[in-house]
Amino acid sequence: MYCYSRIRVDGKLYANLEHAIEKSNSEKLVECIPNIGLTCSVCNQIFKKCGEQKRRLSKDAVQEYEQKSKCTSEKRKQCTVACRALRALQIKYSTLPEAQIILQPMGVTGPETGEKLALQYDILKQEFQPAVNFHTYSEKEKEFIDMHIERFRLNDPVYKTRQLYDFIKNVIDNNGILPKYEYNNLIVDQFYRQLKDKSAEEILKICESIFCIIFHKFV
Repeated sequence: MYCYSRIRVDGKLYANLEHAIEKSNSEKLVECIPNIGLTCSVCNQIFKKCGEQKRRLSKDAVQEYEQKSKCTSEKRKQCTVACRALRALQIKYSTLPEAQIILQPMGVTGPETGEKLALQYDILKQEFQPAVNFHTYSEKEKEFIDMHIERFRLNDPVYKTRQLYDFIKNVIDNNGILPKYEYNNLIVDQFYRQLKDKSAEEILKICESIFCIIFHKFV
């Protein structure tokens, strides 16, 4: 949900079920499918919990959600898409202190532009950024996304993934032939898709260029 690492490794799942809006706010959120996603244990148990008490929804907001949502705690309607009541609750949640989090699987819409708040990854800078190449954001919305990046340490050297480095180095070592096995990172998956229709010569040239510019620091 937050750091884009894969949670299936060697056929085993390494993940927590995460409630985007904390289930402690309402019993209806406990089994609300559009409010639940998969996250790694570090993001869920450490980074997401920071400031949790400040994100506590008001009684009025919760009461309005519970009245307007069609499901009940006893008889659940198996929704796969967020209802209007949940969406309204999510908007209120995102305005709370310490709530600058791009909640998944619902996603968050920028309140000023109406654009979907999203991330992009700059390979040469090796960092996550607000997705300004695909959306037009206000300064406040870009700050919201930056705070999400900071909260989950996406650009922190201690937590930054080496999967892209390993992938590019393996491609170079194999003369531009893409590996058949999977890497445990969404960024690598996206990069792979960009390369897969190119020739081995083109792939090798691209990877060598990136490696020379950026990844020499890992050697």
